[in-house]
Amino acid sequence: MGGALMQLPKSLQPWREWLHGFRPAQLPLLADLLGRIHPILGPLRGLHQGGVPEPDGLGDLQRRGPYERLLASEWLLADALPEEFMRRAVTGEHLFLAPHYRAHQASRWIVVLFDAGPLQWGAPRLVQVALLILLARRAREAGAQLRWGILQSAPHLHELQSASELKLLLEARTYQPVSEAHWQCWHTWLSEKAYDSGERWVVGQRLPALGPRACTHRVLVQPSIDSRRLIFALEGATPRHLELPAPNERQALELIRGEFEQAAPARVSTPRGQIPRVALTLAPIIAPSGLHIALKLLDEPGLLVIKLPAPRQKKPLDIRRVHWSERGTPLAITFPGRSPGAVMSLDGLLTFWNMPHLKALPLPGREQLQMPPGTAALLPVVWLHNGTYGRVFLHDTQGRLAFWVIDNGKLPNPQRAGVTHMMAADVVGMAQVELHTLAYLRHHGGRLYLYRVTPWITTAEGEMIGTAKSVEQVLFAASAGWNKALRGCAWMHSVDGAQHWQLIAPNLKAEQVELAPRWRAIGLLIDEQECFTLVLVSPDQQTVARYDHGAQEVLFTTLSPIARISFCPLNGLICALTKTRELIVYSIKNDRQVLQVLCNHVPPALEGPADATR
Repeated sequence: MGGALMQLPKSLQPWREWLHGFRPAQLPLLADLLGRIHPILGPLRGLHQGGVPEPDGLGDLQRRGPYERLLASEWLLADALPEEFMRRAVTGEHLFLAPHYRAHQASRWIVVLFDAGPLQWGAPRLVQVALLILLARRAREAGAQLRWGILQSAPHLHELQSASELKLLLEARTYQPVSEAHWQCWHTWLSEKAYDSGERWVVGQRLPALGPRACTHRVLVQPSIDSRRLIFALEGATPRHLELPAPNERQALELIRGEFEQAAPARVSTPRGQIPRVALTLAPIIAPSGLHIALKLLDEPGLLVIKLPAPRQKKPLDIRRVHWSERGTPLAITFPGRSPGAVMSLDGLLTFWNMPHLKALPLPGREQLQMPPGTAALLPVVWLHNGTYGRVFLHDTQGRLAFWVIDNGKLPNPQRAGVTHMMAADVVGMAQVELHTLAYLRHHGGRLYLYRVTPWITTAEGEMIGTAKSVEQVLFAASAGWNKALRGCAWMHSVDGAQHWQLIAPNLKAEQVELAPRWRAIGLLIDEQECFTLVLVSPDQQTVARYDHGAQEVLFTTLSPIARISFCPLNGLICALTKTRELIVYSIKNDRQVLQVLCNHVPPALEGPADATR
């Protein structure tokens, strides 16, 4: 199992040692603070060669020097050839012995003292955390040792080895502001402990007056007058000033409380290296229940099924494999129940693997359904069953919607089983939006019509909800009430590489959202106040974010690019599979990471270079 460290972006790699354990959603806030503060810290002080040099034997020969260090051979020349001796003296050709000097080595310490009083509560504590991480790396690069303490406490210095030790800083709170007595106590103690050389940092707001020899760096951290920014003022040899944006309140509160590992899935154990390799050609399949996911196996004909762990689960991960015939090719995959099922092409037949009460039939021709086998994307499919009636719906690559009847023999179905039923053409998108409801959108004559479908009934006439010249993608927001009315959807067309989305609320009120170039949306959510959230993927395929209320917020990042990603509107799960076969499952509704595992175990018979393109 991996932690947040496995998915650090390149911008955070220099500080990876101290960021291990932070939740992925918290990393962007820290990345912003680290990236802004680091450039203004200035060069290292107090760690260079210093003091009065002391002679330490002879070092080299040189053309200049006092004549008491003139080479003996040069004095012999003065006796034998005095004119040549004088000529060399005038032209600077004499050779002198040069002594070797040993310089004093300055103390390799960086000591930082923090104000833990009420003026530093809240967002300023995050700046203190970021500064401590920066100074830890500063010390590591210089071969120095970092120590830190609290100004209002009795003198005692702490080390910093990992993120867990940052909690000590956050837990150190006092109602006392920093006084002159606090500083004098520390100053005396540091001098006695030989910490009085090297770098000494003092960080707070209303700090006592300190002489130039008392500390090398004095940092003032305070909110701006309007409380929308944080002022970071560095007083030293070269004063510097920086304004930091106020952090996101939710993420800031989690960090201030020390909730670094609140939703980390590392408690779930799994046999190391025993999760088999999965293919990167097909996206993860998410069960509507939100309890299971399936991935196509790379080295075997079938699927890897993972039961998602419960929060704080400690028992091993429930992983199993299900196989189909080697001659079969999956066209569409879904979860009829706890196990996945597939619509497959097998020996010229259209078969329904692991889909009970569905009969195989001759594979429809391309003029009826366009279902090219072996493509890098599965066709959208929805299983609807209410215990009595049921149908399986499939959307082909030419915009045609078809279905097959589930015949369990309980009641006669008005529609015939064992044949392909054509429902609609010009369909631009469909999705399961409720337990027993499917919605699809038709684009016909420049107008968009919405239809709702249940296991046994299809709305006779669609509802016209908008107009569009072209539609490249459709997203549906799942929620209760879809069986009666529209509950929210969106459609997209691109302009110069940027996605333009039209969001339609339940009251048919439209909202337009234009994404930054090369960002793409993969999911749509709607809350109780009927406000939309778009799930986005970054251009570099390493960041998953949410967009709502006009703002964008990072959910998680990955160390390697995402090869395939899925989103289920019914449960709000995001499943990202990276090019290194790292699987990340994130619940946007619960705002937590559910699972993070590597699916890269190679069977002994197939050991060799892994093909990342498969």
